[in-house]
Amino acid sequence: MSRKKSGFLTFCCSLLPGAGEMYLGFLKQGASIMTLFLLLFAVCGVIFPPAATFCSVVWFYSFFHTHNLNSLPDDEFYAIQDEYIIHFSQITKGQEVLLNRYRKLFAFILIFLGASIIWRNINHFLLYIAYDVLALPEELLDVFQWFIQSLPQMIIALAIIAFGFYLIRNKKKELLELEHK
Repeated sequence: MSRKKSGFLTFCCSLLPGAGEMYLGFLKQGASIMTLFLLLFAVCGVIFPPAATFCSVVWFYSFFHTHNLNSLPDDEFYAIQDEYIIHFSQITKGQEVLLNRYRKLFAFILIFLGASIIWRNINHFLLYIAYDVLALPEELLDVFQWFIQSLPQMIIALAIIAFGFYLIRNKKKELLELEHK
């Protein structure tokens, strides 16, 4: 394990998710945090921009994790093993059970993500039709443009709300069953 490092350089490196951990000598942790952050940033930026707030969670985790590591006493610091944040061996053990149990949910998510990407790419074509072919008034065109661009996000929001109601309904059923026992 590497030695603890300077506070100023640790601070500078901690501003980039994963770089602080790598600077302190935890290459696996740093690489996995950096990869997670960049993947979230790329996926959220393309598919569902409001979900990019999850990137801030990874950033804050990395920032405070780096400073926590650097502030540990020497004996605790040297005892820490450099491991990946996400243990892929544990994920693959339950992968078959997970995929079988949630096959329809995964299928729905993949179909929706694909449709969202297609929708995002054809909205300019739809605006062209509304503007040039239909010759809509400017006010109506603005409403149409807002609707076309917001539709995938509204569908995701409705799906999240529906899932919340589903969870509440099932919890209520569980509570009623516990009362009757």
